[in-house]
Amino acid sequence: MSTRALGTKQEDTALRFLTQQGLRLLARNYRLRDGEIDLIMYDQAYLVFIEVKYRKNGHFADILEQIDQRQLVRIRRSARIFMHQHGMVEHQTLCRFDVVAITGQPFHIEWLKDAF
Repeated sequence: MSTRALGTKQEDTALRFLTQQGLRLLARNYRLRDGEIDLIMYDQAYLVFIEVKYRKNGHFADILEQIDQRQLVRIRRSARIFMHQHGMVEHQTLCRFDVVAITGQPFHIEWLKDAF
């Protein structure tokens, strides 16, 4: 399985999990020239930007350590642009940045709300 196909499969897993938790999908794989947001969903009144991470072996903490400062900057900038494109005012919109980490076989899912 290609890296891209594996990533899509894990995003599908995260999307199913989050939908079961009551979140509603707004956008998937929102891409800009220098940034991407895996999932954008609503959690009641919150607009949630979600980074999905997968490791075949590993622990949740290891995955969080792999999100570096440059990636955080790109995700935040992409979120601002998304909000602007959709007529949302940044300082008037409740939003947060979550991480869904999927590890192991069988899958173990960790959902960290307001991760950064």
